[in-house]
Amino acid sequence: MILHSSVTRQGTGRTENRDVTGSADNSGIYLYVIADGTSRPGSEKLGTALTGGLLKSFSNARPASISCLDTALELTLSSLSAIRSTFCPDYPFASASYLALLVLGDTALSIHAGDCCLGLLDKEKNLKWLTAPHCGPNWKGNLSHTAIANNPARKTLLNCMSHRRPHEPQVQSLDVVPDTRWILATDGFWAELSIEDQFKAIEESSLEGCPGEDDCTFMLLMP
Repeated sequence: MILHSSVTRQGTGRTENRDVTGSADNSGIYLYVIADGTSRPGSEKLGTALTGGLLKSFSNARPASISCLDTALELTLSSLSAIRSTFCPDYPFASASYLALLVLGDTALSIHAGDCCLGLLDKEKNLKWLTAPHCGPNWKGNLSHTAIANNPARKTLLNCMSHRRPHEPQVQSLDVVPDTRWILATDGFWAELSIEDQFKAIEESSLEGCPGEDDCTFMLLMP
């Protein structure tokens, strides 16, 4: 999967865009990262440090240390732990959601905490979300994204990068199905935009005409 586009838009209710994205490749393995800082002080800096830290450690790793997805996963999880112990104390009130995606051939691993989500658009243009938001309404992990989007308590994060709570990244193994497009998105995309606007943004690789209070960002990956 190759990065086709990365699109972001600052929310009308924001003084800064707290969404961050990035990508890197090393030894045939690709890493894509999307992060979303909350409204708490220092969260934009934490999201930036998280994204930059993951990409730097991955890019600088010796090829032998990331020879397969399992070792790349070990490196990513170790980097996340290091980021939490190194950066989070500097921003004690900050918190950030993130999603990291490792891709090698026809297999991928997603690592996420919070409400950044991974979805796929199939041949029939059905958008299916593959990861569940870690937020208040979805404490059982069984609600649809549409149901969560309409719940006023969805901004309460149960799992995220934060100094104040345990950090428990969720890892999921996925098959890379031919002729599909994958979407990495912040909650400003999947929760605030209508289904019609989501499709429009993906097809046009643009968020023009899709206003919203929250920052909105998506990455589009294609074969």
